[in-house]
Amino acid sequence: MHEEEEWHRFLALSSTSSSPTTSSSSRPIKKTTGGTKPPFLTERALVERCRSNALTVEDALDLFNAAVVAAPKPSIYAINLLLGAIARMKHYPVVISLCNKLNLLSGIQPNICTYSIVISSCCRMNSVDLGFSVLGGLLKRGLSPRTTMLNHLINGLCCDKRVREAAMLFDKMPLMGCQPNVVSCSALIKGLCNTGSTALALELHQKMAMLGDACKPNIFTYNTIIHHLCKEGRVSDACKLLEEMSRAGVKQDVRTYNSVIYGHSALGHWKQAVGIFKEMVDQGFSPDVVTFSMLMGALSKHGRTAEAHKLLDLMKERGEQPDVISYTILVQGYCQEGRLADAREVFNSMLVKGPAPNSHTYSVLINGFVRNQKMDEAVELFNKMQRGVEPDIVTYNTVLDGLCHLGRVEDVRVLLDEMMHQGIHPNVVTYSSILCAFCRLGKWKEAHQLLHEMTVQQIHPDIVTFNVLIDAICKEGMVREAHGLLEEMSCRGMEPNVVTYNTLMDGYCMVGQLSDAVRVCDLMVLKGHGPNAFSYNILVDSYCKSGRIDEALSLFSGMPHKGVQHTVITYNTMLAGLYRVGRVADAENLHDKMLAAGICPNLRTYNIILDGLCKNQYIDEAMKLFQDALSSNVNLDIVCFNSMIDGLVKAERFQAAKNIFNTIHVKDLKPDVITFNIMVNGLMKEGLFDEANNLLLHMEKSGCPANSTTFNTIIHGLLEKEEIERAINMIRKMKERGFSLVASTASQIFNLFSKDGQYHEYLKLLPDFYQDGTK
Repeated sequence: MHEEEEWHRFLALSSTSSSPTTSSSSRPIKKTTGGTKPPFLTERALVERCRSNALTVEDALDLFNAAVVAAPKPSIYAINLLLGAIARMKHYPVVISLCNKLNLLSGIQPNICTYSIVISSCCRMNSVDLGFSVLGGLLKRGLSPRTTMLNHLINGLCCDKRVREAAMLFDKMPLMGCQPNVVSCSALIKGLCNTGSTALALELHQKMAMLGDACKPNIFTYNTIIHHLCKEGRVSDACKLLEEMSRAGVKQDVRTYNSVIYGHSALGHWKQAVGIFKEMVDQGFSPDVVTFSMLMGALSKHGRTAEAHKLLDLMKERGEQPDVISYTILVQGYCQEGRLADAREVFNSMLVKGPAPNSHTYSVLINGFVRNQKMDEAVELFNKMQRGVEPDIVTYNTVLDGLCHLGRVEDVRVLLDEMMHQGIHPNVVTYSSILCAFCRLGKWKEAHQLLHEMTVQQIHPDIVTFNVLIDAICKEGMVREAHGLLEEMSCRGMEPNVVTYNTLMDGYCMVGQLSDAVRVCDLMVLKGHGPNAFSYNILVDSYCKSGRIDEALSLFSGMPHKGVQHTVITYNTMLAGLYRVGRVADAENLHDKMLAAGICPNLRTYNIILDGLCKNQYIDEAMKLFQDALSSNVNLDIVCFNSMIDGLVKAERFQAAKNIFNTIHVKDLKPDVITFNIMVNGLMKEGLFDEANNLLLHMEKSGCPANSTTFNTIIHGLLEKEEIERAINMIRKMKERGFSLVASTASQIFNLFSKDGQYHEYLKLLPDFYQDGTK
């Protein structure tokens, strides 16, 4: 009786609803009186109107009111079509209200299909309990439920995270005369996956084959499991299901491939993601904007934004319209690579051709400027943004963080006031940035006041706030003070995490207190936090830099036994340490082990090996690696070129160095000031003074002006060859640029001038800055 009362009570409420979507449902049904003839509405006309795409909810309500008073009355079939049409418009309370009116009328009796529509509406409006009340009423009327009806309830329970109840209903279906079908199984599988029970979902998937042909997995079943496996990082398992789909004759769709591409991208497997993309196209599927955007994101995160840009062009060629997310991915990728001009070009194209940048796009580019120390450009863009797009908390935090890093405290206060005036309240990220700034500037009193203000504002510092504070204080060399914050965290009932301990360990290592760093690591283990790969990297690096290479190797070798796998960073750290102490053979063996373990070398690995080989006079080996990398299309950066050129110059193989220098532009790279200085040094050693001078002029024209090292190198070379007048002329140029002689060059001048007894004569020719320094 309780279920039926709940049902009627809800219907009564819904029939008097005043919401915009249901108010029309409370229109009174017009009854004919006396000799008034009831309105004429044929069943055929009602059915045709229900199937019309132009039907509105108001039209549907008018049709219902006309139908229930018509003579003769339309069949329940036509009424069900009308209720179904309203349900498709998602006006679920209206469906329930009209069904209530049917119960109050005579002549049109609801049937099993009517109840199915009502139960579906209850579940879709998140009122699954009401759906069970309808089911109870149906059973009391002696009607038998259908599988479709129970499927609605299973799906409703799963959407409400009541998966255990859904599984119980699924098991009871045969007892109620309903056999589960693929929809029943797929609904339960989706519920299990959404609540983190993917293993149980896979078990049910395996059992579906034993439940008969009606339960044979379909594309929805497979896509649901594959999607969640990829979200959990279990891409290999997802790929096995992909193969199973093919064997079962279930054809994949775009969503299937998108899930796998997402899984590979999230794991950083961009090559595999590209492989799935190619397979997708080969199978005749057209990638959508989601596919392209995910692949663009994967490429951009791995420094391949130029390739991601080509994908955007391909997207347009194939008739897919890139959205604001696609363009924002490019802006972010170029910013992360320091290619701000390219990022700005993409952004400007959005302003001109669309889609218009949103607040996230602006925030990404502003962050790019901030991270590349271009604060004026960041502030300028922020000001332009406010003319058409409202900055959000992320945008404000980005600009504030940039100002904080520059120590522009007054500007921070002004922007903070503006932010609050706009109704955007600071959050924990805002306060964390400002706290760091105060710590870096030594404003400890202000930092403590801000912590108090956070408490007053009910913004409680979290673990991230303290980690950021500890990091900032450690970078100032105040590790003891940072260590004291661990006690502050304990007082606030906050447990330090691995990041906290790692930050403190790194701080001790930076100030050369390795033993204290080890003690922090021991404390971390004592507190129940196992060191991660980053923890080991810190200690291995510190041991290497302290010359304690065997201890570093011991720690490195013990990582797998502690359940921590080596990463490319760990290998790079160990390789750098071995090359630093001249253990080239050990470094080469470690590199072989790295490859055997399936760890792919990154750009930093090539930098370390090339630099290590060159500095240990293994020039031929370095040249072979360098050439192999170029022929393998490894994207070497200018640092690799610099290491190789410097090694060749020091090995007195200048022509080979010159050849490599001339190939830099072929790799779309630009020499930096270090490259030019190495080449200048080589030219001076070869006695090619005119060429060195020409290179100096070329530096100016190429936008890479000479620095103090450039001038000192040339002057040193001229003095070596006793080209005194040319050296003095170069010193004058150096003076004009505002550079000074380094101590070794100044000493060289003094010794050379004193040798022939003409010290005072040459001294008169030198610029004032040198004369002043010798008085």
